[in-house]
Amino acid sequence: MMRKFYLILNKVYNTTVSILNAPYFGFVQGHNYIGNKDISDIYNIVGTDDEELILNYEQSFSKLVGDGGSVSFATGRMGFYALMKICGVGKGDEIIINGATCSVMVNAILRCGATPVYSDIDSNTFGSSSHSIKECLTIRTKMVVAQHSFGIPCEIDLISDICKKKSVFLLEDCALALGSKLHNINVGTFGDAALFSTDHSKPLNTITGGLIYTNNVSIYNKLLTMQYQSNNLSIEKQKAIWKRFVLERRYAQPGRFRMLHFFDFIHKVKSSLIGGVTPFLDEDFSSKTLSQSYPYPSKLPAFLAAIGLIEINRWPFIMKEREKMLSHYIRWFKDFEFDVDLPAAYFDSNRRIVPLRIVWSQENGALIRQQLASIINISWIWFLQPIIATSEPLINYDYKYGECPISEYICDGMLNLPTSISFSSFMLLENMISPVLNDSNKSHNPL
Repeated sequence: MMRKFYLILNKVYNTTVSILNAPYFGFVQGHNYIGNKDISDIYNIVGTDDEELILNYEQSFSKLVGDGGSVSFATGRMGFYALMKICGVGKGDEIIINGATCSVMVNAILRCGATPVYSDIDSNTFGSSSHSIKECLTIRTKMVVAQHSFGIPCEIDLISDICKKKSVFLLEDCALALGSKLHNINVGTFGDAALFSTDHSKPLNTITGGLIYTNNVSIYNKLLTMQYQSNNLSIEKQKAIWKRFVLERRYAQPGRFRMLHFFDFIHKVKSSLIGGVTPFLDEDFSSKTLSQSYPYPSKLPAFLAAIGLIEINRWPFIMKEREKMLSHYIRWFKDFEFDVDLPAAYFDSNRRIVPLRIVWSQENGALIRQQLASIINISWIWFLQPIIATSEPLINYDYKYGECPISEYICDGMLNLPTSISFSSFMLLENMISPVLNDSNKSHNPL
């Protein structure tokens, strides 16, 4: 009897492991390429306040963008908040922001007492539209945030001209773009400043973090002052981030991603029952409450800067690999004649695109997302509504439906596929997704 029980238990275990280890794709690239010695060295920095290391990281990052300087914070939105504060943004001011953004960006505006004004997206780039921004400008506009989405440069040259004529501060939101160019000029160098995110889902992954880049010496020095006046994350928070780094290093890869999904579920249940310190700075998503368990803004932990330096050294290789991945996707869609309407920017010779994800939108996108649920983590597909990472009504963020009709239409059918994968993983993904896209073709082209 006991032997039979153990056989059943063993079968259940093996089946569970087999399911959890089945190919499954996410949008985070774990640091499995970092060796054990480097891991040990990074761990020894957790909780320390190594200003020289952080400065080295900031200077190294700046060289990826241009001749300016960068100031880091624990998240990109904290850098955005710090920038608005030094620019004197407050009550009565309007900040124009893209109508496909994250709740944390809007909450940074609301923290300053300012009003978010939503510009519609450009259907050719899925980023900010110069025409819509021009329509949104008023005498109360204090800043324009022009967003480059998914690594695709937006109409930033036109937006820059508009802002210069109106003497309005221009911030480039490069959270989803690093290394991309328009007319052979790096994104992040068209405006008065640029925001970069190094969150684990962004081009350069330090688990959490962000920087504000600028060529303006006065802005740079004021940001340094804000950084100096900011507090560090607690030791407990830093240790939680470290544990997340180790977890993703092991499981954030196609053959193990379902395990990461499983651990996230367990962690969520555990947190709801007994609480505890989370690795995420996730108290900035609500429009109603301010972060309480960590300072806002916070300094970037030094051990994340150490990870960032490793990422920067790898970046030229990563850029080339992701550009190749874009070519693979385009060739795949073309060769198999899938009903995929890619953004026109992918075929624009004036743009050099380092893709964060491959994106498109189509009428039956919601159905395709459901069919892809067993293959990729569809909960991480951006942007399914004009403001993501929230379960609140969008009116809480001063967004009224109908404000950005192009964004709302595109969001409804939005689809994303990962580029942070190897070619062998791409071939596997291609074989798994092809039947879904073939079915999509048939539903769009009835006999």
